[in-house]
Amino acid sequence: MGTGAGVALDSPLSVSPRLHRVGGWRRVCPYGGGTWHLGRMLPQCVVCGGRGLKTMLKLLTWIVSIGVWSSGALAAEIVRAAYEDKSLPPYYTGTSEVIDADAPGVSVELMREAAKAAGLEIQFVRMPWVRCLKSLQRGDVDVIFNSSFKEDRQEMGVYPMASGKPDSSKRLATISYALYRLKGSAVSYDGKSITGLDGGAVGASSGYSIIEDLTRMGVKTEEAADTTANFRKLALKRIPAVAAQEAQADPMLINYPNIEKVMPLLVSKDYFVMASHQFYGQRRDVADRLWAKIAEVREARSAALHAKYAR
Repeated sequence: MGTGAGVALDSPLSVSPRLHRVGGWRRVCPYGGGTWHLGRMLPQCVVCGGRGLKTMLKLLTWIVSIGVWSSGALAAEIVRAAYEDKSLPPYYTGTSEVIDADAPGVSVELMREAAKAAGLEIQFVRMPWVRCLKSLQRGDVDVIFNSSFKEDRQEMGVYPMASGKPDSSKRLATISYALYRLKGSAVSYDGKSITGLDGGAVGASSGYSIIEDLTRMGVKTEEAADTTANFRKLALKRIPAVAAQEAQADPMLINYPNIEKVMPLLVSKDYFVMASHQFYGQRRDVADRLWAKIAEVREARSAALHAKYAR
């Protein structure tokens, strides 16, 4: 049966501008004052005469506007992070754009935990390292990792700094480079200079900071897409040596029994999360918050995560 305006008594929602839904007890109208009848859809509030609906609509409009504002605030807390699509155990695993949800690597897990601690939502994407740098420079991503410090990279993005230098306390990782040669080769490294190259170039991965280090040492370099390509060239005797991150190259030695690592290490470097100039300029507080949490989480969780990936 309908009432007044022809709305069913058990209608779940009134579409009439002058109807109020009422609970199953006698109560005060929360929108305009007065008392409603029991458990009914009334043509209008018995006291406020429908004026309560206007108040209710204003309230709903205010709630919706707050919801929209809140949604915008949450969206603004998303951080887009890019890292290389090559395996660098234990820092990141898998050689593809796919991210292993359960075991993505130490650096990825540290990033995930630091972002959560900073109240941020992080979205990962993988791509070749050179493209990571270019994407950062364009502002297509907010941050990239793992990035060692290079002066010229400051044109592409921002490092966590202290007194004009990279802030080591906010590093994500420390990674070493080593020299690799064919067994029986005369190539050697004494901690200062590389000898036995016979005029040949040392292979290195494109975009990696070791290229600049070798150039300062007066060593010629020959770039390739990755360490795998460089090891193939070394095995074929097209180059006399390769400079690579030991975390990346050491696991490959089992597949190249004629290649060995030269000691001492070439260099050990801190690796950071770099922020794009666009991101840092617009959301510096977010970048600073993330870097601060990286320092805290690395100290608290790094040992346990390294142990996890050592199994």
